[in-house]
Amino acid sequence: MRTETVPSIKETVVKLNQALCKKCGICAVFCKKEVLVQKQDQKIYIENAENCVGCRQCVNLCPDYAISLEVVE
Repeated sequence: MRTETVPSIKETVVKLNQALCKKCGICAVFCKKEVLVQKQDQKIYIENAENCVGCRQCVNLCPDYAISLEVVE
């Protein structure tokens, strides 16, 4: 009999530090899941957080280091 370990399901939580954010909008442009959106007031907001797949595109592209991801099991 063969057994395999099944990886645990993990959830990714996006965190945005508004104090560091300069409102450039790069994260919103590159977020294919529309988790990060830029509104008319130019601020970035987290919407549809459940759609985040943890690709880290937003974290890697943010020039202000205002975005982080937290993995929760």
